[in-house]
Amino acid sequence: MAKANGQLTEPQQKILTFITNYVEQNNVPPTIREIQYGTGISSTSMVSYHLKALERAQLLNRYERRSRGLVINEPHRVLLSDVVAVPLMGVIGASEPVPTPDADALAGAENSVQIARGLVGAAEGLYALEVKGNSMIDALINDGDIVIMRRDQEVRNGDLAAVFLTDRNESTLKRVYREGKRLKLKPENPTMKPFYVDARYAQIQGRVVCVIRKT
Repeated sequence: MAKANGQLTEPQQKILTFITNYVEQNNVPPTIREIQYGTGISSTSMVSYHLKALERAQLLNRYERRSRGLVINEPHRVLLSDVVAVPLMGVIGASEPVPTPDADALAGAENSVQIARGLVGAAEGLYALEVKGNSMIDALINDGDIVIMRRDQEVRNGDLAAVFLTDRNESTLKRVYREGKRLKLKPENPTMKPFYVDARYAQIQGRVVCVIRKT
């Protein structure tokens, strides 16, 4: 279903974008079958499920007795310019390292996450990582969620950031605090304690700007 804070799931973003583009090109809304083919969603029943969620979120009206009875509500009309495709670069946790992606890596990423531009601002420097682990559950970031990151080597105390630990060959997502020549990396899980690392061996890879909950 659509998130209470206005954030949409990836299929819902795809559906809204597809409907908008279809109407602009054909002057009529698409059928459910056309939405299924156009978005790659597995079945028409799943399309209907997402349409109902979008209707509950008041992003569109659906007239079920008409085969082309979909109307996107103003002012929530979604255009291509309203959606950002963020490259999915890998996972973040405490196992496999995730190097800071350069421009070539971002351009060559095979998978991407669609997200409303209003949630993330400018697309430059954004990349997405899948979260592995439960160290950030009190920050409402759970195992399997997607975090949208912005490349940045400097963060403010308390920011959620991806940190690459060069001496351990690990990357981790934590709240970061600078304390002299070391960094305090704080989990958001009451069962886990903060730990400290030498700042010389810690590379800030980016800060979290948005979270996409797993469905």
